[in-house]
Amino acid sequence: MHAAGTMQGEAEFKEYCASCHVDGGNLVNPAKTLSKYDREKNGVKTVKDIIKIMRKPGTGMTTFDEKTLPDKEAGEIAEYIISTY
Repeated sequence: MHAAGTMQGEAEFKEYCASCHVDGGNLVNPAKTLSKYDREKNGVKTVKDIIKIMRKPGTGMTTFDEKTLPDKEAGEIAEYIISTY
């Protein structure tokens, strides 16, 4: 992903995700941080996997449907997560 896309993903992450995922952590479920290790341990390995969780999250996470967070923006957030954490 190019720098502009990463910057956009970072801005969207801060807007939609950072309140619960401060610095890639997880305030609701500390066992499910955004770190590569925790993501992969929980079967979350790709952008598609992250978007799937955004659309149908587990208990405690806000659901981000396509109306709230279109696929383009969800993908930018997912790319940012993968490249950052």
